[in-house]
Amino acid sequence: MLDPSFNYLRPFDEPNLIRLGKKNDGGYVISKKSLESGNCLLTFGMCNEWSFEEDFIKYNSKNYVHIYDHTVDINFFLLRLYKSFKRIFYFKSNFKNIFEKLNELIKYIKLSKSKIRHYKNKISNEKSFISRNLKESLDETECYGKLILKIDIEGDEFEILKDINLYSDKIHTLIVEFHELDKKLDDFEELIKNINKDFYIIHIHGNNYSKCGQNGIPNTLEITFLNSKMFFKNQKKTKNKFPIHNLDFPNDPTKKDIEINF
Repeated sequence: MLDPSFNYLRPFDEPNLIRLGKKNDGGYVISKKSLESGNCLLTFGMCNEWSFEEDFIKYNSKNYVHIYDHTVDINFFLLRLYKSFKRIFYFKSNFKNIFEKLNELIKYIKLSKSKIRHYKNKISNEKSFISRNLKESLDETECYGKLILKIDIEGDEFEILKDINLYSDKIHTLIVEFHELDKKLDDFEELIKNINKDFYIIHIHGNNYSKCGQNGIPNTLEITFLNSKMFFKNQKKTKNKFPIHNLDFPNDPTKKDIEINF
């Protein structure tokens, strides 16, 4: 049971929750309302996993996705495949793993012909040739309604989200994976309370690839928000315990999922 001081994280009741993406790492829980409120998804952070984005496209053929990740290109996937081949000689890999890496490479090559567009830019407030800030990336989507913003950028989310409320007129759903909460808990609390001025939490899930602090808060935490100016906000806080059966799944399937109770 979390200390009452963490009640600012307790989600509000939302009866229409669904999951997009894989059952393990890469999947996130959103509201069905999100899929009916716009056709654009803006994603910060990609690596080798975009099953959430694929499911978003499958839901509606008119949907489209913009992904920003400066660390990923074809060489990234070629290197992963090469390392998998190399490790087989040290009995640290197998043909199943090689096939998975080859499939990743093929899927990435096919992205150029899909509704998912990858930008090799860094999401940052820095002024540099490869950087794009939040405003620039929102403008590049050419989305005239509101969109879903999904963020998993390994700690840089704190800087990017400082100005999120300035753009709440463009974002109806916000999905964020917060990192290093064992080191940044005070900054995290301040940021969440600021986001809660224009958005409200509907779902929370601990990423079990990292540990929990003694306070019960996972070091890596996934949160889904809805825009309170656009959606009806049920004033009741949820009585659900997390994870939710058949909706949440452990990011690392070899470990038990993290329990969060308010």
